Amino acid sequence: MTKYTINKVFEKALASNIWKIEVDPMQPLIAVETRDMDSTEATFQVFDLEGNCRMSPCQADGKEWTLDSIQDGHLILKRVGEHTPIQEGIQIIDSSQNKTVFTSYEFILLDVFYRKVHARHRSIASGETIAIDILTGQYSPSPENKFEICPNKIQYPITYQTKPHFLASEEIEGPIWLSKCATHYLWCYHQANADGFSLILALSDLNRLLDRQVILSQMGKMIPQPYFQMDRQLFFMTFDKREIVSYLV
Repeated sequence: MTKYTINKVFEKALASNIWKIEVDPMQPLIAVETRDMDSTEATFQVFDLEGNCRMSPCQADGKEWTLDSIQDGHLILKRVGEHTPIQEGIQIIDSSQNKTVFTSYEFILLDVFYRKVHARHRSIASGETIAIDILTGQYSPSPENKFEICPNKIQYPITYQTKPHFLASEEIEGPIWLSKCATHYLWCYHQANADGFSLILALSDLNRLLDRQVILSQMGKMIPQPYFQMDRQLFFMTFDKREIVSYLV
């Protein structure tokens, strides 16, 4: 790979609209929830950071299930009812084997910690809670467990008000987003053209432009949050929510 350039890693088209993306803090994996626009039922799948499928699409048992997180290759799903009485639930799936290690309609997911899901019984608003082991599905009373925060690898760009001098000739629509990558800087912005909008990513040091790439083009509208970043790898979702595109800088 040439030094100080922007290089595409993968482009992944999905069968239905992307609803949610979660990143595994312990393994190089991302989990994606998609929703069928007619039935609104969810499908879950897992990819590695090169775009390879690590778990075949798994359809939820009802539209109330949604992706909460992924940890150490295990999908953590929660069930939220739209109408009363609310029928909550928790499910944990080992993506490496596409195997369910825990399912319950009796508990409400409160939070996810390092290797533990914190939950309480759905019919008891206060009182004793439980800790569910993410890897085994076994649970025990919360006082017997120590909850630790799981590390967060995701970085989001911030908006930047001033156009840098090396982008002075660029026609920019809307805000400029900025994030840092090691000792370099990433600038992301939209440009209007006859086909709609293009999303541009530029790489610079403090004084000069090092590379510039058109990431997405022919978009009918601008993207409000263009990407998230893990170290040197960036992930973009197309404006129609049907593709994930990843670049390495």
